[in-house]
Amino acid sequence: AERDWISSRHSSDEVGSIHTVQGYDLNYAGVIIGNDLRYDSSNHKITFDRAEYHDKKGKEDNLKRGINYSDHDLLQYVRNIYGVLLTRGIIGTYVYVCDPALREYLRRYL
Repeated sequence: AERDWISSRHSSDEVGSIHTVQGYDLNYAGVIIGNDLRYDSSNHKITFDRAEYHDKKGKEDNLKRGINYSDHDLLQYVRNIYGVLLTRGIIGTYVYVCDPALREYLRRYL
C-alpha cells in the first residue's frame, strides 16, 4: 500500500502542492508559479491575484480570531509557499512561470 502521495507510483505524472511535498527532499522538483503571482512592471512589484489563488483554506479569513487577510498578507503567505516548493529539489528544480512579466523578471534570478 502507498503511504502518501509523494511515494505513489503516479506522483511523477501529477501536480502536487505544498501539502503533498512539504518536508520532503526530492532529487528533482518541478514548480509551476501560477497566475496567483504576477509582476507589475509599471510599479516594479510582485503582486498577488486573489482571484487566481485556489486554495480555499489558504485564503480563508480566521473569523474566530477576528483576522481578515489582505492581499498583502496573502502575498507573503504565497511567496513563502513558493519558497518552500523551490527548495525541494536537491539536484535541480524546473520552474515554469505562468505570468509573462513575472517570468521575465525572475529570469534574472533563476
